[in-house]
Amino acid sequence: MMNDRAEQWGLHIIHDHTELSGHCLPGEEVIAILLVFLRRRYRIPWGPTHLILGDFLCRHRRIALDAWQIAAKMRDDPFVQQHGMNAPGHHGRPARTSRTAVRQQIKRMREALAELIRQESLPLEERAIIRSEVTSTGVVGYRIAVDHVTWEHWPDRGDGEAPSMPRVPRIHPGLLGSDNAIPVEGLSFY
Repeated sequence: MMNDRAEQWGLHIIHDHTELSGHCLPGEEVIAILLVFLRRRYRIPWGPTHLILGDFLCRHRRIALDAWQIAAKMRDDPFVQQHGMNAPGHHGRPARTSRTAVRQQIKRMREALAELIRQESLPLEERAIIRSEVTSTGVVGYRIAVDHVTWEHWPDRGDGEAPSMPRVPRIHPGLLGSDNAIPVEGLSFY
């Protein structure tokens, strides 16, 4: 049933505290991941750790990574390590994970996704969205098997700032021209 509806569903990721419009940069915060199905949006009830891992897996969704690779790449990923540092009053807390923690996080992410699918009576399967792929040597890799992923960036507005007023972004010199910037894909699924 999943393949029949492949063109009608995807994920929509929302980042807050954006400093450079159109790019995902270190310091932003993943605040929600939405499952989009038949043009309706459903917030996946993942906590902060699962949102960061979900965003990471979406950025690397073209190839399955095993738990060791995910943990190692997340340790070196500036977006993950500086997550939410642009937020006012944020005190740096680098994300840490291990091979064992990745496996447990994937399990919990699937459980929350399965509950959402069940509650909303969606004809989807959590294991088809967060896939486990076994290699010829028996190593299990994980990937988000979604073709349509979009990112939305919410600007960081100060108190009392009108929503229609253009914001002048605060850009840290170290972020300009950064190889860590990720281009934003189009916001339309259709």
